[in-house]
Amino acid sequence: MKKTALALGLIASAALSVPAAQAQGTTNPDLRCAAWAMLAGAQEQDEGKKNALGFMMAYFIGRYEQASGGKIQMQITPQTMEDVLGDIDEANAVCGPRANDFGQRLQQTLKGMQAPASQAQGR
Repeated sequence: MKKTALALGLIASAALSVPAAQAQGTTNPDLRCAAWAMLAGAQEQDEGKKNALGFMMAYFIGRYEQASGGKIQMQITPQTMEDVLGDIDEANAVCGPRANDFGQRLQQTLKGMQAPASQAQGR
């Protein structure tokens, strides 16, 4: 779990290697970032980063589905991926900081849930 939490901070760099998409549209930011994390995760070789991108994808999908009432499988398909993602440099600039912000908050939450070393040794 700690490895995955640390990998959350590296997500933006993982997405930078995603090839540029041709189309650019006005897409819901959570839907776009879900596609961004999905594509970056599919291309990532490092398991820790891949898992972290999976967390990001789930986070953005949850935000999208909650706000829109829509279902992700109706929005992101092989045929719509380029349109949803748009320009990759812009997607990196928009989604990277959002993912890193969530990753840092998640890491702080996980850190706060750990028992102090003195309590953990007494178990």
